[in-house]
Amino acid sequence: MYFPTENNRVLSELVDGVLSITFNRPDFRNAFEAGMSAEIAGLMRKAQDDTAVRCIVFSGAGAHFTAGGDIAGFKSNLALPHDDRSALFRDLLTGTANRVQAIMAFDRPIIAKVRGGVAGAGLMLPLAADLVISDDTAMFVFAHQRVGLPPDGGVSYLLPRVVGWRAARRLVLTASVVKADEAQTLGIVDQIVASTDLDSTVAKAATRFTKAPQAAMRRAKQMMDQSLSNSLAAQLDMETDAIAACVANDDFDEGVTAFIEKRETAFPSAQ
Repeated sequence: MYFPTENNRVLSELVDGVLSITFNRPDFRNAFEAGMSAEIAGLMRKAQDDTAVRCIVFSGAGAHFTAGGDIAGFKSNLALPHDDRSALFRDLLTGTANRVQAIMAFDRPIIAKVRGGVAGAGLMLPLAADLVISDDTAMFVFAHQRVGLPPDGGVSYLLPRVVGWRAARRLVLTASVVKADEAQTLGIVDQIVASTDLDSTVAKAATRFTKAPQAAMRRAKQMMDQSLSNSLAAQLDMETDAIAACVANDDFDEGVTAFIEKRETAFPSAQ
C-alpha cells in the first residue's frame, strides 16, 4: 500500500511510475465518507513530492467509479438544528476543498478510468483529469439538485471549462444524467472502449505517460493550467522560461538525437 487509509477505503499502489488510486467502498458505490477527503489530500500531497510517481490512475472498485457524497450518511444530520447542520457542512466542505486543491496541484498526468456511475462531487475527478477513458456503462449524474443542493467539489469551477458555460448550466440546472456517448460529445470523456478492454487501454495510456520527458510534461501541464488566467504576454513569458529550462535538460539531447537518427526515444528522465 502506497498510502494506508482507514479500513482500506482508498487503495493505492505504485508500480513502474504509475500510482493507481482506487476508491474502495463498492457496497456504497464508492461514496466519500467522513475522513476520506483528508486521506485523499494526504495521498496526493505525498505523490506530488515523490518523483517516482509519473502518472496517477483513479478508478472505483466494483461496478461504479464514485457516487460522490455519502447521501445515506447525511440522514443522521437531519436531526441537527439548522445552524449546527450548516456549521457541520462548512467543516466537511473545507475538507472537500483541500482534497480538490491537492488533486488540482498535482503536476503530472492524471487518468480517470470510469466504469459505471459518477455522481455529485465525484464528477470533479473526470473533469479534472488529463485523460478520461470509460466503458459504455459510464454514466455522469449531476445529482446535487435531487437532494436540494447546488454543486460542490469544484464542479462549478471545472464543468464550464470542460463543456462550456451554457452546456454546464444545462447539465446542472436540469440535474442531467449523461451516458458515455453524450459525455464524449461534450468533452467529458476522451475515449470509450469495451468493458473487456478498459484496463489494458488505461494501462497502455499510463505507460505512455511514464515514458515521456518528465520535465517537459510537468511544464506543459502547468502552462495549460495557468493559461486560463494569464494574459498572452504572461503566457509567452512562461513558454520562454519553460523552453529555456528544458533545452538544458538531457531529455532535449535525447529527443533531438533520436529524431535525427530516426529511432524511438529513450528519455533519461523516464528510465
